[in-house]
Amino acid sequence: MQMIGMGRLLFELGERLQGKAHLRFITAGWERRIGIVVDDSPSQWQLTIAKGIASWDVWTEDQPADLIIRGAEKQMHMLFGGDELVYVLAKEKVQIAGPLRDQLKLDTILRLTCR
Repeated sequence: MQMIGMGRLLFELGERLQGKAHLRFITAGWERRIGIVVDDSPSQWQLTIAKGIASWDVWTEDQPADLIIRGAEKQMHMLFGGDELVYVLAKEKVQIAGPLRDQLKLDTILRLTCR
């Protein structure tokens, strides 16, 4: 099974976030950098949410991050893919480190950007 790349996955998440105007009140004033560590891949990603816009880039662990998500590539695809039932399963399998308040906010954003 060929999976789309993480960059594409995060791009599509950003598109879904942009397309849901009602999420602006949730993301307003919440600017966070989220480090994404894919255990079975050499690449690491940083998802930045600022001013209601999600952007992404390659991440190195020496750059600060407010939250760090760690898991297998398959779980990352499930987590960021936009399918709510699959998202709930993936959330149980990944590790998220960082302030609980930020974890809850990210969870809300990811759930509400599901298709």
